[in-house]
Order: sequence, then C-alpha cells, then structure tokens
Amino acid sequence: MTGDPSLGTAREALPDGPVRDDGASFRVLICDDHEVLRHGLRAVLLRASDLRVVADAGSAADALALAARFRPDVTVVGLGAWGPVVAELVRALCGLGVRVVLLGEPGSGSDLVDALQAGACGYVHTTVSPQRLVDGVRAVARGEMVLDAAATGELLHRLDDAPRQADGARTSFSGVLTTRQMAVSRLVAEGLTNAEIAERLDVSRATVKGHITVALRRLGLRDRTQLAIHFHRAAGDLQA
Repeated sequence: MTGDPSLGTAREALPDGPVRDDGASFRVLICDDHEVLRHGLRAVLLRASDLRVVADAGSAADALALAARFRPDVTVVGLGAWGPVVAELVRALCGLGVRVVLLGEPGSGSDLVDALQAGACGYVHTTVSPQRLVDGVRAVARGEMVLDAAATGELLHRLDDAPRQADGARTSFSGVLTTRQMAVSRLVAEGLTNAEIAERLDVSRATVKGHITVALRRLGLRDRTQLAIHFHRAAGDLQA
C-alpha cells in the first residue's frame, strides 16, 4: 500500500446488496489503498452467500468513518506500507466493536506483530485461495481467531527473542493436554478454522471450541494465536 493513510483518499461506498434468504449474513468493510485489490476482494467475498460487502475504503480515515456509519462485523485491512498506522487503525476499529482480518504479503514483520497486539483477530497471506480467504473472514465474524500457518512461523521468528510467558507457560504439552486437545492444538497451529478442525476430526464446532478453551487455560495462554506460537515452539524444543 502506498500514500499517506491519514489523508481522506477517494472512497467508494457500496450498496448493501440483497438480504440473504436465510437472513444470516455478515457485513464486511474492505480497507486498502490499492483500488484494484479492493475490487478484487469485493468480487471474492461477494461469492459467499453469507457475506455482504457494505463499503470499501482507500485510507485509514475513510475506513473509520465508514465503520462508524455501516457498523460492519468484520473489516479486511491490507497490511502494507502504512507502518504503525495499521496498528492504530486496528485499535480504533476494535474500539468500535469491529473485528479485523489482516491481509498481507509474507515478510510483513513488526507491523504484523503490532497489528495483532492491537487487537486484530486474524491474518492471511495474499497468496491464499479465494475460498480460504472467505473461510477466514467468516470464521472471524463468528468470533474465532484465524492465523495462517505461514504467518505463525513469521510471528515465531519475530518473537523468538522475546521473553517466554511471564506466567511460566510450559514449553511442552506432555502430561498437560489430552491426545484430542493436542490434535486440536496442532490443527490450530496449521492455521485451520474451528469449522475445518471439526470436519477434519469429525466432531462438532462446539467440541473444538471447548478443547481450545481448555488447552488455553491449562497452558496459561490468552488466545489461539499464542496457542499456535506455543505449539511451534514446543515442537522446536522437542526436535532440538
């Protein structure tokens, strides 16, 4: 992304679109300063019957104004050359009660870490398939966190020199989690959503959510992003 995100660049407010027959739909706002990318994302997301793109924004200022106006469930934010402004935008959107999915290139570095710490609920690479992007946006809208496996490795690289959890979270899963909780944690680390994990293990989404909740509590972790990083660190310790 290029340009000064603090300026009110051109924006395009999109029509709400038809109400879905089942009445269940999630409202999505797109924010990126590349117009072509915005239109591409709109085309991909509108293929999903339960996603409605309500607007798109070419600047951080426009994104906040449109978020306040349309109250989307999720905002997809392009993670590029905006630097620390992205974290500020994420924090402001979360303050409005909007969940945020970051979309970025491999190697996003500290901007990614800062944006996740600011409250973003997911991160997917621009190289993912359209269906994977749709699944990620849908999962975040339902209250989940989504983190691509490649992004987990990227985060681990950035955070590897950081101190371990102050609460003494273990670096090994042995004797802490059940076999099924281990299996769920591994799939979280691979970047799967709860729905995908449920399908893979042939259990309900509620069961998956329960296993994740217990795993987080037993390991002293806050969310599935920390769980994914913790799993990768534990795997590295075991291989060392």
